[in-house]
Amino acid sequence: MERKVCSNCGYVGSPKKYTKGSLVWEIILWLLAIIPGIFYSIWRISTRYEGCPVCGAPHMIPEDSPVAQKMLKST
Repeated sequence: MERKVCSNCGYVGSPKKYTKGSLVWEIILWLLAIIPGIFYSIWRISTRYEGCPVCGAPHMIPEDSPVAQKMLKST
């Protein structure tokens, strides 16, 4: 997997996948009412992102980019 640099905290490594919302609420909505469950599931899928495993920020940039190289040289 490609290494990336967090522009928030400076972490260097592989990003982690994050999904907003709660799996528990998704299951409850599916059990109680199908339509809200569908909308909630679609929202959760559409808000997924790869973020920093240390601080959770979605601001990870490729390690070989000029901005990342500048950050790495300054630390």
